[in-house]
Amino acid sequence: MQGALDSADFRVERLNVIFRVHSETLRVINDVTIVFPYGKTVGIIGESGCGKSVLGQALLGLLPNYAEVKGHIFYKDMDILCVPFSKVQPYLGSEWGVIPQSPTEALNPIRNIRKQFNDIGKNAGDRFFSKQELCDILELFGLQDGERILKTYPHELSGGMLQRVLCAMAVCGNPRWVLADEPTKGLDMESSACVRENLQKLRNVKTKSMIVITHDLTLAKSLCDEIVVMYAGEIIEVNDKLWSEPLHPYTQAVLKALPENGFQAMHGRSPGTNILTTGCKFASRCVCAQEKCQQEHPDLYNIDVSRVRCFLYA
Repeated sequence: MQGALDSADFRVERLNVIFRVHSETLRVINDVTIVFPYGKTVGIIGESGCGKSVLGQALLGLLPNYAEVKGHIFYKDMDILCVPFSKVQPYLGSEWGVIPQSPTEALNPIRNIRKQFNDIGKNAGDRFFSKQELCDILELFGLQDGERILKTYPHELSGGMLQRVLCAMAVCGNPRWVLADEPTKGLDMESSACVRENLQKLRNVKTKSMIVITHDLTLAKSLCDEIVVMYAGEIIEVNDKLWSEPLHPYTQAVLKALPENGFQAMHGRSPGTNILTTGCKFASRCVCAQEKCQQEHPDLYNIDVSRVRCFLYA
């Protein structure tokens, strides 16, 4: 993720996000700095609770009001974290398309599909979508009977059909970026394969740039140009050769646990976001840990075009 910056890149600088819940302080994002380059499909992977979806919310300016946020996220001439949401909202639909988790919960149950496309058009600069435009984009994602689909309500469509509708909604305004947040979460193998097919179509036909937040390594491997690995609120590896040359011991352990690699289980658990650690956050689970790892926190080190947070590469 290096080279000359484009104004349409996302640049995240020293991002910290803290939630205070009752008497606990949850540091969900810890000092994240990264560039998401325009024109690439980047996957963000990691265990549940590692902060990847919160990072996605931050990129869209959608963090809850109770979040304590420090740092910067630059997109074009705007620092998303320093302007009111009323200035960010017009970009949703025109610059950014979003494919949220859970199709059955993402759509308004009392508005038909056509009206919900209209809602997106209104946010994207009061754009009007003709019936033919919408039928064409629904057909792209395998929904042939577009006129009927537009008249239906979400409860009248299957989960797979709703997921296709969400893909169509994400790109109907021809956005520069699409963010897909856990698009295969809770789906069976057949439905997950359908999602992968839809996202490949989206990538090949409708948009140049995507960020895919997922725990689904099959999806990430088939779709993404580059992988960002998160662990306990931090980025620990950025690698476009991750599947053949994983660098961080955590990434290596994750790949060893895949079925094709013999289900080699990783021991231990990730530290909670309310637990402060002095050294490397993975040290207690790492087979390569040294005394230094318990006492000092590693930086992200550059290894050719990759980056890795591990003293093995210092």
